[in-house]
Amino acid sequence: MNGLWSPSYGRYHIWQQPWDLAVTGLLLLATLACAGLLAVGLSADTPLILFIIIAGLLCFAMLWRWPVFSVYLLIFSALLINQWPVPGIEPITDKTHLFRTLSSFTPIQLPMTPAEMILGVGLLAVLLRALGRRGSGFYRGSLFGPVIFFLLTVIASAVFGADRGTGTGPFMVQAAWAEARSFIYLVICYVLAANLITNRRRLRVVTWIIILTIGLKGLQGISHYLVERRLGVQLESITGHEDVIFFGTFFLLLAAMLLFGGDRRQRIVMLCLLAPVIFTELATSRRIAFFSLPFGLLIIGAGLFQANRRLFYRIAPIVAILLVTYIGIFWNRTDTLLGEPARAFRSQVGTTSMRDERSDAWRDLERENITGNIRSAPLTGLGFGRPYRFYVPEPSLVSSGFIYWTYITHNAIFWVWMKMGAIGFIAFWLLLGSAIVQGLTSFRKLSDSTLRVLAITIAGLIVMQVIFSYGDLGLTYARPMIFLGCMLGVLVRLPELDRAADHPLPEQTVLDGV
Repeated sequence: MNGLWSPSYGRYHIWQQPWDLAVTGLLLLATLACAGLLAVGLSADTPLILFIIIAGLLCFAMLWRWPVFSVYLLIFSALLINQWPVPGIEPITDKTHLFRTLSSFTPIQLPMTPAEMILGVGLLAVLLRALGRRGSGFYRGSLFGPVIFFLLTVIASAVFGADRGTGTGPFMVQAAWAEARSFIYLVICYVLAANLITNRRRLRVVTWIIILTIGLKGLQGISHYLVERRLGVQLESITGHEDVIFFGTFFLLLAAMLLFGGDRRQRIVMLCLLAPVIFTELATSRRIAFFSLPFGLLIIGAGLFQANRRLFYRIAPIVAILLVTYIGIFWNRTDTLLGEPARAFRSQVGTTSMRDERSDAWRDLERENITGNIRSAPLTGLGFGRPYRFYVPEPSLVSSGFIYWTYITHNAIFWVWMKMGAIGFIAFWLLLGSAIVQGLTSFRKLSDSTLRVLAITIAGLIVMQVIFSYGDLGLTYARPMIFLGCMLGVLVRLPELDRAADHPLPEQTVLDGV
């Protein structure tokens, strides 16, 4: 057919492809519903609790039978379900408790989240099947070395913090887990995606999940904005802070599809969803969104320069003219939605709002403290689980719900150096740098346009994640680390999928599923 389906699934007709996708979507929603019922049931005091728990167990049985659904569900959940409440709004995605520990909303005193259960079931399914085949079914991928090196530095930082960390207070295991948790997620998600996204069919499902879920998040943002207007309040944000990374990924993916090809139906759907995603990106009022997106688009531009210089030289002047025109119109009109990007850049070079001034002043204090702590232990770092020293006082953030503010800084990039030392900082950049090179190299070498689009998009995502993390808590949020880990796993599979054409990889046939 068109290269989307594996011959091992039999002969497919054109009309069967949408049906397959619909069945996959229904199974995914059924799995998520079972997980939600489990979470609600565990926190309920009703005679139905046993039935709901059984439904949850069926959810995990489904993941065990079809491990690839763990990847689908993790990507879907990371893109849609909020990790933290949005102040002033109570969206339905806050009520699933997927990223909250069981001890925080159930009688079960277990510091484990439903998301971690999904990660655990998927990882066990992959590892046990690989062991059953004496390891021949485990796929490492080109980033496995940097991933494991980074994981070892994370573990070493936790051990160092517990043993003799150089922070200003005693070791706190809950804080150490809060600091290291998202990195563990990233490693597990890399292993899951690299071992389970083994053919074009599964890759296509992943792409559709990304497109439709981010589009749904955009529509949800419009709903939140209407609630804000109806209540007559001015909210700090209408989405989670980390959602801007996902919206940026949507823009990168669409730009890559328009420039380099890909699935026509996906392009059409993305164009239909573009307006709500743009609106929510503007209305959420996060300056970091408009700092990180241009860097991701620069990666797309670099890919276009390499692939089609004639088209690049046609598009670049148009983009420059539009940018200058926009700045001229909205530089002094930053109080409107369309003026939000201008507000972000104006806050760095000129006058700004009181909110932005307070945010910048707080980050200046934090930057001084980060610098002092790095200088105090440049090689070893402070270690996870140890509070950092305040060389200059910072206003407390406990009232905002950020209980580990004395352990974790908003500048997550240099926080890695502060906590993990020089070796951990090197391991961090080795992983991300290797992934960016892998994405750009794959884009240049792959022959299939759909795979090339994904390769350049993932490279741009990594760059955006770095810029976002420089200004916000981008490395300790669970959602972007789950998504990034899955995308890294997908990235290392692209060359094999390009070479294999429509044929499934033989070492992975034991991991059959949807």
